[in-house]
Amino acid sequence: MQSLDAIAAQGNNVLCTLFYGKWPNFFILWNDEPKKPEDMATFFRKHPLLFNFICWIIYAQFVYIYNLPKISYVDYSHILFLCLLYSIIFYSNFFLLKFIENRKINIGIAILLVISTFFMLAALGYVCIYGILPLFGAKLYYEDVPFKLSLYLRNILSPYIKYASYATIVYFILKWFANLAYKRRMEKAHYEMEREKFEYEQAFLRAQVNPHFLHNSLNFIYTEALALSKSLAESIYLLSMMMRYSLDNAVKGKQLVPVHKELEYLEIYLEINRRRFGKGKNIMFEFEGDRYLHSIPPLSFITLVENAFKYGDLSDPLYPLQIKIVVNRDKIYFYSSNKKRVSKALDTPGSHTGLKNMERRLKGAFKNKARLSRMEEDEIYTVELFIDLSADTKEIL
Repeated sequence: MQSLDAIAAQGNNVLCTLFYGKWPNFFILWNDEPKKPEDMATFFRKHPLLFNFICWIIYAQFVYIYNLPKISYVDYSHILFLCLLYSIIFYSNFFLLKFIENRKINIGIAILLVISTFFMLAALGYVCIYGILPLFGAKLYYEDVPFKLSLYLRNILSPYIKYASYATIVYFILKWFANLAYKRRMEKAHYEMEREKFEYEQAFLRAQVNPHFLHNSLNFIYTEALALSKSLAESIYLLSMMMRYSLDNAVKGKQLVPVHKELEYLEIYLEINRRRFGKGKNIMFEFEGDRYLHSIPPLSFITLVENAFKYGDLSDPLYPLQIKIVVNRDKIYFYSSNKKRVSKALDTPGSHTGLKNMERRLKGAFKNKARLSRMEEDEIYTVELFIDLSADTKEIL
């Protein structure tokens, strides 16, 4: 026989599991240290049905205890059944509110829906109380009192208003918390973007002795090179244009730049690499649409293309670097495909840092409208960027 101390310890462990542990451990006498309260909160977020079920069981227990002093005999099964009906009223109105708000239904139709819901639930209650429960020997009505529809509806109206009001209060409280959580996520994302922008600016400035001095020097060298070689001068000029774009847009912290500016920068980058490698790099570039539509974060396209140059094998003419960009009123679409280089793995630490940073900038600019996907096969590495702009058709001149 167990001692009183052992029984008390087991009871304490059960309570600790109830309030601090995970619910699958609830039926186990747990002798470890209590888990953190955050563990239980996380579990209930993943299992909302279980959380709601437990809340209604606790509420039924409260109703049962509350009515004991008032009524000489209270059947707990009747309390559970009534709480089931109350929960139906609660959730019906809760999801009705969500439906009305999501569909943006006008007030007149919303009132009709609420009234219709009341009569449907009243009919359901009638079937349960006068039809189903008597089959199991349970009666919630007096047999010697004749049924009157008006009296029944009045009796139903009171709990309907009560639990519909509860549903409304809970709905708007949850909505307030959801909006607060969303606002905090946006503030955190904005803070991260600002921090990354600052770090990017500092890193760029540390990497250059004086970016403006270098840009001006390139212009001077370009002028001097014209007398020696037109091809050399053009290459210097292209490099100078890339430097100017980086200074004017990325370093100065612009959130968005016109798409046509990004395309010009990308075309200059590709041209420099063609001049640098000649036929050693196989590149196919295709553009469709109107380049004067929309804006994107600076250096978006070049980040994706640089990744292909860094980790791709572009020397095989059978597997060239394929770049396709489509810009129209509804979307911005980027596609690139290249053969993987055997000597360098794509998943080395830090290999996707630029892509991850770009994903965060795209999310900050377009929320959930931007989707960046990467697909890696045996020999081919593919990147796709899709930005849904169906509601944003403003031209950038």
